[in-house]
Amino acid sequence: MDRTSVCARPGCQAPAAAWLTYAYTTRQVWLDDPGSLSAPAAGDRWALCAPHASRLTVPAGWSQVDRRTGGAPAPQALVP
Repeated sequence: MDRTSVCARPGCQAPAAAWLTYAYTTRQVWLDDPGSLSAPAAGDRWALCAPHASRLTVPAGWSQVDRRTGGAPAPQALVP
């Protein structure tokens, strides 16, 4: 298996269910469907399994946008 077909979390070998991407300059984090054209190239993203993607929390002051289809939660913003 290559690194994009399983979850990037250490010790987790579950199949990838989402792409995690982020931008330090805008303090934003995005979750996209696997195979999504919204997600950047493989070097700029991390694969997450469904449980790790659903439990993702972002640092204070960052915003998270869940762009996955199929009933994904609404975007959330955390304030410091």
